Amino acid sequence: MALRARCPETVISIWGRHHIRLEEVMKRGLADSIHTDPAAAVADVDLVVLSTPIDTMMELAASIATHLAPDTVVTDAGSVKASVVAHLEPLLGKKFVGAHPMAGSERAGLAAARSDLFEGAPCLLTPTEATDAHALERGRAFWISLGMRLTELSPADHDRLVARISHLPHAVAFALVNLVADSLPEGAGLLAGGSFRDATRVAASDPGLWTGILSENHHEVAAALRETSQLLNALALQLEEEKNDSVLDFLTRAKEHRDSLPLPSPEETL
Repeated sequence: MALRARCPETVISIWGRHHIRLEEVMKRGLADSIHTDPAAAVADVDLVVLSTPIDTMMELAASIATHLAPDTVVTDAGSVKASVVAHLEPLLGKKFVGAHPMAGSERAGLAAARSDLFEGAPCLLTPTEATDAHALERGRAFWISLGMRLTELSPADHDRLVARISHLPHAVAFALVNLVADSLPEGAGLLAGGSFRDATRVAASDPGLWTGILSENHHEVAAALRETSQLLNALALQLEEEKNDSVLDFLTRAKEHRDSLPLPSPEETL
């Protein structure tokens, strides 16, 4: 939708498993052709964007690898990069440019799509020594055309960073909802105010999708959860020992850092 709005002259070919959903895309004028055959979808195209769950992406890349034109560039929108790059570079070679657009919401499907979804949002690119310079420039140009701000880092650095600024918040949101459901009387969540709703918004995300993401980045997410647990245990001890100055310092440091972040509204970014 963003590509159609910002680059209306671009010819868009879309692959999907469900023809009914593909027909809705066509009805809304968001594609020039639709396909349930991956090979047909990538025939004679300049750029391929893999935007599926991680486990599906591996299979999909294998199915199109031998059908790509020699100069076709492939990028992706996966939330994990080390495992994706490790699997896709051998299949796609120097033409693959790993990417992670940091935009979206807990809602899914065409009904949740917006033409301004990527406007001003970060996009993390993860080129390696094997990435072709021309392919990287094409990948950069594509994500910039959607209005995104680019940052480049290694796949490993990406996974460590994103584990803490995206994957951990999702895991904590799921945990907080389960805590309330398991430890309080039924219906207690209905009494919650805005702080609970804001902190748990992303817990409405697709559990299957997030099981895959957390599993693919399990080393970094597990480490981030343990780091968070240490912070929470320290805060609990400070409260039990009535060390109010330490509690105040803990909260003040967090507020100052949060206030310094030019974060978008809750609906704009995962």
